Amino acid sequence: MTLMRWNPWSDIDTLQGELQKMLDTRTEGYRGAQVKQFQPTVDIYEDTDKYTLKFDLPEVKLDDMHIDVEAQTLTVSGERKLEKEEKKDSYHRIERSYGSFTRSFTLPNNVQADHIMATVKDGVLRIELPKKAEAQPRKVTIKAMN
Repeated sequence: MTLMRWNPWSDIDTLQGELQKMLDTRTEGYRGAQVKQFQPTVDIYEDTDKYTLKFDLPEVKLDDMHIDVEAQTLTVSGERKLEKEEKKDSYHRIERSYGSFTRSFTLPNNVQADHIMATVKDGVLRIELPKKAEAQPRKVTIKAMN
């Protein structure tokens, strides 16, 4: 009988790999190659008077984007299109992600949905969500009395 040392971390690594395969959003590409679907990255930060979301959307035209607010949910959707394919001899390589995307965010109750502004500059979609006046911090000066 041979004794083997058990490493519990290897089981966790295996489980993590299996979960990643199950949750992976991959589709078949050219000649069976795996091409990951496009999912834009987002930075979200809060100031005293507004929330700001910044989406990285290189080469996505404004006409290919849709920004909607419905029932306290902000949804940004669109498509990053593959415009030019690089083909040489017997290979084809696409490393960047393309395709349709949708990102949704639940808005806090203190957002003025009818005053949301969106701008696009240098491949970055910037959405500003102003806060309602009553939600903004205010400063009150109190005078001491003798």
